[in-house]
Amino acid sequence: MPGIRLTSRNPSPTLDPGQLTHISKARLSSILYYITGHGYGHAVRSSQVIRSLQEARQDVEIHVRTTAPQWLFPETVRYSRRSTDVGIVQQDSLDMDLDATLQKCRSLLSNAPRVIAEERAFIRAHDVRLIVGDIPALGFEIAARAGIRSVAVTNFTWSGIYRAYVQQRPEFAPIIDQMAQCYAKATVALTLPYCFEMNVFPRTEAIGWIARKSKLDKQAARKQFGLPHAATIVLLSFGGLGLKRLAWDKLKLMRDYFFVATADEKRLEGNTLILPDTQYHYEDLLRAVDVIVTKPGYGIVADAISHRLPVLYTDRGDFPEYPHLVQALNDCATAEFIPQTDLLSGQIEPRLERLLARRPNWPAVELNGAQVAAEKILALMERSR
Repeated sequence: MPGIRLTSRNPSPTLDPGQLTHISKARLSSILYYITGHGYGHAVRSSQVIRSLQEARQDVEIHVRTTAPQWLFPETVRYSRRSTDVGIVQQDSLDMDLDATLQKCRSLLSNAPRVIAEERAFIRAHDVRLIVGDIPALGFEIAARAGIRSVAVTNFTWSGIYRAYVQQRPEFAPIIDQMAQCYAKATVALTLPYCFEMNVFPRTEAIGWIARKSKLDKQAARKQFGLPHAATIVLLSFGGLGLKRLAWDKLKLMRDYFFVATADEKRLEGNTLILPDTQYHYEDLLRAVDVIVTKPGYGIVADAISHRLPVLYTDRGDFPEYPHLVQALNDCATAEFIPQTDLLSGQIEPRLERLLARRPNWPAVELNGAQVAAEKILALMERSR
């Protein structure tokens, strides 16, 4: 990193393959969880792991450092805002700004020495013994400098994402190399299904999907959100950035469907209900609907599989995670593609009809990734005592 002399890879103890170390009931020190603020998906799945950690060990103190909104996390965590990565700068869920991304990456890395020093002080002050990251590269450099172990929980790396843009923006190349050196200092990466670019980590262990699951039945969920009980309900899910460019007027003409989405505030307009973004139990909203229209992101794909909801998905431009998640939809879900031009112009009714008429495809998959990740994290922390 500019201005940083990177340390050599620290020898890191690893987990025994297929086995969990015995976890004693003695009090553990704090866990520090670094989470990218890109969209909601990383925060949502990290929250699932955190809940599993707290269910397994109520005496574990968990600190979350991120720019993702605080409401996405359990109230029991110690939340503080800290930017340790950039992700991709976007104007909305489908529009990427590579120049702004590059500029912010340079700014972050130029400030890295100060950030590392401040984070080492934070680690000492809170007796942090283990760092978990999803997936700011700098977090693993911080762990190495602090002399503690670290765990990545992810389906990609930001160095892998940026690599796809080197031909367009050669300036990404040194940033990628510096990030890869940081990822190489993780003790272990717990890799999610349909992952890629995991070769930067010294050790990987595969886990199942991290997914939310509603405890409500469909009618109870519809009642909770004030949705009609007898309707084909379509969830428009485009993460925390939304999609204002959608032809909402065209959707209002589709009287055979009722649309629900989230935005700044609640409002009902004909067959469209907008709910506030701050949905603490988004999984209950998923339970209430019949089909999802979305761009493929890890969180919504995992939740669609968990709730067996058909997915009408569009492309995300040149985003390297996209083909892997499309493969997951093809393998593990009932899904149909819609071009962005058709989606944005509101021409979705024929695609919805075809999707809902398709033969269901819901093979059994492992949905216990959060629990397994928590067990492995606690086992490694126990060995760090």
